Amino acid sequence: MKDYSNHFRELVARQLGDDPRILVPRGAQDMMILATWRLASEPLRPNKRSRMIRIVISQEALESYANGDAEARLAGDTRFVAWFGRQMSTFDPNHDSPLGVEPPAVTWPVSTRILNE
Repeated sequence: MKDYSNHFRELVARQLGDDPRILVPRGAQDMMILATWRLASEPLRPNKRSRMIRIVISQEALESYANGDAEARLAGDTRFVAWFGRQMSTFDPNHDSPLGVEPPAVTWPVSTRILNE
């Protein structure tokens, strides 16, 4: 199966704010995308990062996506971006964690239904 990690990484990056940091760790069956971005909400901490978003795209969803034709994959991209936008609209990236302490992450699973139907 083709590796779509950079493709989904780019889709996520386009939706995030200032200075996104996006990692796609390798090795797991499911694709995991870890993302944070710079928050502008605290002038005294200009480099403060958002809470981490952990997007987990199931192997089944990736296989269905890969087996589709170009038109089906484009439709899947559109559904993924719309789903991500809905998730972001209710997500509060701010946190009160002190400097050097990782704030709690949030995990958003992506199933075949979200990506391919």
